[in-house]
Formats: sequence, C-alpha cells, structure tokens
Amino acid sequence: MRPDNDNSCVQAPTPNKLLMGGIVIASYALITLLPTPEGLTPNGQKAIALMAAAVLAWVFEVLPLAAASILFTVLPAVMGVMPLPRVMGHFATPILFFLFAMFCTCIAFQNSGLSRRLVVWLSMKSGGSAKRLLFLMMMACGLLSTILADLPVIAMMMPVALLVLRENGCRPGCSMYGRAMMLGLPIACLIGGVGTPAGGSPNMLTIGLLESTANVKISFFEWSIIGLPMVLLLVPAAFGVLIKVFPPEIEILEGMEDNYEKLGPMRTEEKRFLLILAVNLLLWSTDRLHGIPLPAVSVMGGTLFCLPGVGLVNWNRDGGRVGWDIIMLVGAANALGMIIWESGGALWIADRCLGGVASLPLAAIIAGISLFTVVIHLLIPIAPALIAVLLPAVVALAGNMGVSPALLALPMGFSASASLLLPIETITLVTYPAGYYRMFDMFRPGMLIALCWVAVMTALMLLVGRPLGLL
Repeated sequence: MRPDNDNSCVQAPTPNKLLMGGIVIASYALITLLPTPEGLTPNGQKAIALMAAAVLAWVFEVLPLAAASILFTVLPAVMGVMPLPRVMGHFATPILFFLFAMFCTCIAFQNSGLSRRLVVWLSMKSGGSAKRLLFLMMMACGLLSTILADLPVIAMMMPVALLVLRENGCRPGCSMYGRAMMLGLPIACLIGGVGTPAGGSPNMLTIGLLESTANVKISFFEWSIIGLPMVLLLVPAAFGVLIKVFPPEIEILEGMEDNYEKLGPMRTEEKRFLLILAVNLLLWSTDRLHGIPLPAVSVMGGTLFCLPGVGLVNWNRDGGRVGWDIIMLVGAANALGMIIWESGGALWIADRCLGGVASLPLAAIIAGISLFTVVIHLLIPIAPALIAVLLPAVVALAGNMGVSPALLALPMGFSASASLLLPIETITLVTYPAGYYRMFDMFRPGMLIALCWVAVMTALMLLVGRPLGLL
C-alpha cells in the first residue's frame, strides 16, 4: 500500500556546513604540508590534495554543486599547479556536450508520453510488485548497456523510474525505494557497459592499449566471454544488495491501474520520439563510418527534439530541467583527474599501491588490481585516464611475473568502469538531481557491490584464463 510519507519520513540531519568546510580546507593543507614523497612531484601532491578536498566538498555539499565545481576548476591555476587555459581545456571536454544531449533526450522522452507507456508495460510484467519492477528495470539497463553507451540508456530509463516513484508517493530524500531505484539503474548501466567491447569507450581503449603496449590481441568474443557473465551475475547481485541496504517501504505499486490496451495506439509525439531516437542510435553506433565525433552527433541529435514541428523540448519550459550543476561537476572532476594524470600523481599512486603485489598468489593479484581500480575512482573518476595510466604499469608487472599481460590488464580494464563508491561519475550523476539520495548514500551498497565485482572478476579470469591461453 502507499506509504504515509508525511508521518514516516525522517530527513537525515544536515551536516554543519561551516565545520565541513573547515575539514575540506584542513584536508588540503594537511596533504600539501606533508613532505613530498619520493617519486611524486610537488604539483602532483597538490593535485591529489585538490581532488581529495573536492570529493569531500561534493560529498558533504559544503557549497552548491555547481559553485563548488567551478571553484575547484579554477583553484589549480590559483595554486600554481596548471595554467587556467589548460585547466579549462580539461574541463570543457566532449563528454559535457554528450551529457547535455542526454538531458535533452531524457526530457523529450518524458514529454512524448512514451515513458508512461513503458511504465504500464513494465508494471504488467512485474505483476505490480515493487521489487520485481526494480529488478526488471535494472536488467533492462544492464542488457541495453552491453551494446549501447551507458548515458543514452540511463537517460531513457530515468523518466520511467521517476514516473513510478511519483505515482506511488515516494518523496525525494525520504523514500528507501526511491534510493534503491535511483542508484540501481545507473549501477546496472555501469555493470552492463563492460558486457561487450561495444558497451563503452573504456573497453575499446583497453583492447587498443593492450595490443600497442604488449602486442596482445583481445577479440570481441574473448572480451564478451568474460563480460557477459559478469553482467548476468552482477546485476542480480546489485539488486539484492540495494534491496537489503534500502528495504522498500512499498510492496505493491499503485497508480499503475491502466491496462496497456487502454493507452490506445501510439500518439504522434511518441512516434516522433522513436523516429529521432532511432536516427540517433544509428548515428551513435556508426561514428567510425561517418567520421563525426560521437559528442557532436549526440548534440545534433539532441537538438532535433527542439525543432519547430517536433516540439518535444521547449526551451522556455524545459531549459531549467537540464542538470547544469551535474554538467559542472563532471567537468570539474574531469579537469582534476587529468591534472593528477599529467602531473604524475596517478602513476605514483599506481606504483605505490601495486608495486608490492607481485609476490602474492595469482588470484590475490587479480583481485588486488581490480579492487585498487575501483577505489582509485575516488581520486580519478575518469575511466580512460585510469586505463591510460594504469595499463602500462600493469603490463610491466605482468612481465616481471612472467604471466600474460592480458591476465592482469583485463581485470583493470573491466574494473575501470566500476565507479561504485560515490556518484562523481557521469552515469550516476544523471539520477542525482532527482534528489532521492545524497552523495554518501551510495557508499555502503556500492562497497558491497564492488566486493562482488572483484570476486566475480577474479573467478572469471581464473576460469576462462586457460581456455583463452592466458595461463
């Protein structure tokens, strides 16, 4: 039945922002005042300190997200770490334009009315069960993300989730079911993105760098034989963790009484959305053929929804629905991560954390590399940067051990997509503006899902390693 949110909802206490601000400043000062470790440059030390302070500022919401993001984008120039034009070059990356286009797609999906049709269909398949609906939506996200970029998938599914939550009285900031839903969908997309090489650019970057640095070729099939089982195992595991950590306050969905037949045939707006979406998907999946960069294609496709005669996005009405604060945060995280990379801080971290694992058993080494890659997202929430920095170090480690570089590089490449501890990565940030969870809400379930990820990754590498010639 519908929860009585007015009586049962207890808001989490708001942290003292002045105290939290002091902690942010103290963390930066502490890291920078320590003696610079051997092998780390002073700029690398400052870059690590800035990222640590930024993460704390975002987590505790010391400032509004947009303001904090802009502040930490200009601070590297103030601290003398990197000139401002170069910092801004790292801020205004193509991913921002892709993210803007995804917000437009999300808004158009809602305005078309197609989200309502999908909600009713999924409700029919779930039999009205709140938990079953969440599972079906997470599996849909996971499977779609194996062949599509994660951002379009979460952009299409988020309006469906919002409609379900609103029609069942799930209030932002209060609803456990809302937390599970808004975290479960992007996590399922992140898991699904590793299913095949087509699931995301980090996969192709791993394959390309592995061939160029170690002359090891990984085929589409060889990647998928590891990736697809990960998706099929980890999405249900993630669902189980989220339901355990955030027990839903509702069992039976309400507001879903309409039969699918009562919706009638598709309206013109729904058909327009599907047509434009089909064109976008075709252009996204054939970027290597037509040569237009994916972000440019995405922006052009997103603006189609705004054209006269289409009218699925009305800027005067819908401009405020774009997550500008999230776009700012993604840009700032990218800029700080790239500064750590270029200053040598990331390589220093990798050497310090992975340098002593060569003497461990093989299973422990694979698990250690996978876990380290998950944790380092807190400092470098950029999968391509992680891969570019860590893969050469991992290949060198494999050479010293006398094992195939792929045996260690693949766990790192797969886990580069596992941004599971805090929502400071683009995919998870798409659902954050809805207000159903705070930043730190992700840590507890994310940590448990990360441990499942590491265990499954290690088992699959050992299981398929010999058939693939890696052992």
